[in-house]
Amino acid sequence: MWRSSVVAHIPLISGIVPCRNEKAHIESCVRSLLAQKTSLFELELLVVDGMSDDGTRDILERLIQSNPNLRMLDNPRRSTPSALNIGIQAGRGEYIAILGAHAEYGPNYLETCLKLLNEHPEVCCAGGPITSRGKGLFGQAVALAMSHPLGIGNAKHRLPEYEGYAEGACFPMFRRRVFADVGLFDERMVYVEDDELNYRLAQRHEKVFISPRAKCAYFVRETPSRLAQQYFRYGAARVRVLRKYRLPASIRQLVPPVFIGLLLIGLTVGPWLPGWWCSLTVALPGLYMITLLLAAIGRVQASGVQIAARFPFAVAIMHSSYALGFFSGTFKGSPSLAPATDGQRLPTAGSG
Repeated sequence: MWRSSVVAHIPLISGIVPCRNEKAHIESCVRSLLAQKTSLFELELLVVDGMSDDGTRDILERLIQSNPNLRMLDNPRRSTPSALNIGIQAGRGEYIAILGAHAEYGPNYLETCLKLLNEHPEVCCAGGPITSRGKGLFGQAVALAMSHPLGIGNAKHRLPEYEGYAEGACFPMFRRRVFADVGLFDERMVYVEDDELNYRLAQRHEKVFISPRAKCAYFVRETPSRLAQQYFRYGAARVRVLRKYRLPASIRQLVPPVFIGLLLIGLTVGPWLPGWWCSLTVALPGLYMITLLLAAIGRVQASGVQIAARFPFAVAIMHSSYALGFFSGTFKGSPSLAPATDGQRLPTAGSG
């Protein structure tokens, strides 16, 4: 007697990892992705490298030799959005996971994202809220600041235990049709390409779902100078999204420059103001410092004295650097940028 058999469809996931000079993180990142549980899918991992010169490419070439599902693609423009577009266009998967080199992923991260998409057919992408980690004392204080409302406001994707709809996910898995519908990343939006894409998704009433079931860890900048540089760039880049749409992607993104601007104005002109106006300009920075100190005291038991003591410093660097970057981007004007690519559409089906 003949028996008919039905072979279950196994989807292909294209994991895209943009990187440049990530020698310290790239191997642990890639190994965590190559170790993913893949009983529900097949995986192709595309690391798009911005012509690294620190040994990153040597590490990748060594890993490629023993992992046929790993490929390295060149990114001559050396920016994150261009790397993402190169990877998305080269990927063959029905699902496209946007991943970061500064992170490590739990062994079922991709499987969980796929399950979330199946459980929530109404959403365009799924991921996990980010868990920030630091290695040194200051890095751990930064990780704490990046998961505390004082540091990140109402950014749900940075609250480690949050589950539900959010404005975006840090390392999302998209249905491929998203890039066919709304277009690729805008390569002019360096450092804020994800915010700009999330804005377009929101305009089309697309939904994003995140769950702590999808576990990953993001490794923060470990020194004050590197943290300041990171947030200065974020602040300067946010202005590009504001100029493009005449509205911020989120009101939260305007709070640091408005608040720091008021502080600077107060400290500059406050001594010459009469009466209670002068007192107000002194009280505002004092209230800010007290708020940071009280938050730090509240974290002593959970995080320890040394980390809690560095927490106000980390938050202040994030706020002030972001604000100064925003001011710089506002007054500098628009730099010469790459042509817009968000109008380009991706074919719905993979090329292979």
